[in-house]
Amino acid sequence: MKAEIQQLVGLQKLDTNIRLLQVQLEAIPQRRAEFEKEFEQRAFEFRAIEARRDEALAARARLEADLVQTRSGVERSERNLMSSKNEKDYTAALRELDATRKHISQLETQTLEQMELLEKVEAEIHDSAPEIDKLRGEMKEKLKDFEDQARAQEAQLAAYQKERERLIKSTPKQMLAIYDRIRTRIRGGIAVAEALNNSCSACSMSLRPEVMTKIRRGEELILCDNCNRILYYVPIEQASKAVPVVAS
Repeated sequence: MKAEIQQLVGLQKLDTNIRLLQVQLEAIPQRRAEFEKEFEQRAFEFRAIEARRDEALAARARLEADLVQTRSGVERSERNLMSSKNEKDYTAALRELDATRKHISQLETQTLEQMELLEKVEAEIHDSAPEIDKLRGEMKEKLKDFEDQARAQEAQLAAYQKERERLIKSTPKQMLAIYDRIRTRIRGGIAVAEALNNSCSACSMSLRPEVMTKIRRGEELILCDNCNRILYYVPIEQASKAVPVVAS
């Protein structure tokens, strides 16, 4: 019976490790999303500067297009002025020409302002570029860490599951049934607990001397009267090497 109990102890350790890895793997997408959100928040200011640059470029393009169209209006006004046949037409053409030239002056001033704004924004982008490049590098490295961690944990999980299948095949079905029944009923899935210092290591319930004697012998399956977990004993000479299974 001792060998079978040790098989259950080994199975419990595997199940605990499998559960821990599954929790860690399930948490990776959330951790990744939180990191990406943090990056976006830190990069927001830089994106705002880029948006201002794009707006300045678009505004300058519109002004330049307006200038081209308005300058063609000057040529038309000059032709009207030259072809005026009376004072009324001449005055109207002169007024139109003057208004067009004033509009051109306004457009040129606005274009110059946009060019100065664009130059200022480009300087801000240039100054901020090293910091944003550093942020992007950190993000790339962190995302790679997430991927590497996931691959390593998936490989370890597969190894644990393979070992679990091997162990199940060599464990008596009746004991497996008891183990599975307890594991599915108890929070955390801990079905096996060490009898340590005359008490159950999972629930701290004191164990009677005669119960401890039976557990030490390992000739039968002993359950804790309080939490109903399967109890096992690690001899003193093995205690320093053993890893106890505890409730979580």
